Amino acid sequence: MTVRFFRGIKTRFEHEYAQIREIAAILEDGFPDEPVYVLTNVLVANGEIDCVVLTRNGPLLLELKAYQGVIHGSENGPWTVDTRDGPMELPNLFLRAKMQRQDFIDRMIPICRSGFPHIGESNLKKIGSWIYFCRGSTYPEGQIDFRRVKWFRITTADTLLEKLRFLDTGYTLRPEDMDAIVAGFRLTEYSIATDKVIKPKKSVNIPDRRWKIAAIAGVLVLLVILLLIPGVQVVISAFLQSLWGGAGGAVRSISKDLFRSESTPAESADALEYLNRIRGSRGAGQLTFDNRVYELALVRAEDMDRYEYLGYTNPATGACANSMKERFGFARDESLSENAYGQWNGYTQGIERQAIDSWMSDAGNRARLLSNFSAGAVSCSGGYCTFLGLTRGEVVEGCPTTSMRPSSSAPP
Repeated sequence: MTVRFFRGIKTRFEHEYAQIREIAAILEDGFPDEPVYVLTNVLVANGEIDCVVLTRNGPLLLELKAYQGVIHGSENGPWTVDTRDGPMELPNLFLRAKMQRQDFIDRMIPICRSGFPHIGESNLKKIGSWIYFCRGSTYPEGQIDFRRVKWFRITTADTLLEKLRFLDTGYTLRPEDMDAIVAGFRLTEYSIATDKVIKPKKSVNIPDRRWKIAAIAGVLVLLVILLLIPGVQVVISAFLQSLWGGAGGAVRSISKDLFRSESTPAESADALEYLNRIRGSRGAGQLTFDNRVYELALVRAEDMDRYEYLGYTNPATGACANSMKERFGFARDESLSENAYGQWNGYTQGIERQAIDSWMSDAGNRARLLSNFSAGAVSCSGGYCTFLGLTRGEVVEGCPTTSMRPSSSAPP
């Protein structure tokens, strides 16, 4: 999984940029299968936060200090670092970390309410605010009681990853929650390698099913009212014939894109390309796009959407991918392995990649994504997605059991 970078303002100091690159390398090695966002130079009420790391375990604030040596400081009074060039005086870093933490929590409360209310505002108090020094620095024990002040730590490149693994906020940040935080702080994505802004891809805001039905019903009611007015039928008929003849193709194309609720073959192929990049980084072979696999995966997603379940076997009909495969031209010795994903808000632009990210964050789903398949496809319908991996030369009878775990961004 690639670490993504977002910023409030551009980094002005070379030592900060060097430390952020150091942190990025640590995160990429330590979290290869999880989404990680790094937010830099985030402006808050009382100043600027150097770095915020978003992982599944929650946000972590880092104040970057380009000093190496023995660190002295507690809750009260100034801090010092004994360097090779002598002691360096610093402001009270405990108070600074405390102030930044409170400023960040204050900004997070409205974001939490609108973006991920299931986490709960009380859990935001568990956000950590740490000081990050240069590698080799030490902080002698007995200065601050970390058992009582659980949100504060002194860390370096030698200890950051280990401390991050034991970060416990009591909740899980999903990729969509991280996106909500980035949007709430109005941050810009950039490349850590080039320091240049990454332009966001254009997306279409696709209305959910209820709005579609309401819009269609409104148009039909309006047409019925107009048709009751004498003479209007002739005018409407002539107008529609002219419109359909001159711009019918464009209207049909736009309507198809706007109101569709499932993956096209092009989107499925694009998702497979994204998956192949992940597989390549993990040493797994590349999958070819198979139109049969795409069509069966789409039918499986449509089946979950229609019957409103998230699983590998339809609880009402008993159907599954391998029991349906003959209808799509698969041989008896061609078998299919499945991953399933669901989200509550229906089909959205980019849901295919979102499903892959979710599967990669779970051990069982990740193992199947990286298995030795010859072909595969990802298809979505409504808020449900299916990945199917094709294996040749193996006969599989029957349908999967609950030992295979689906993935969900929220209870379907």
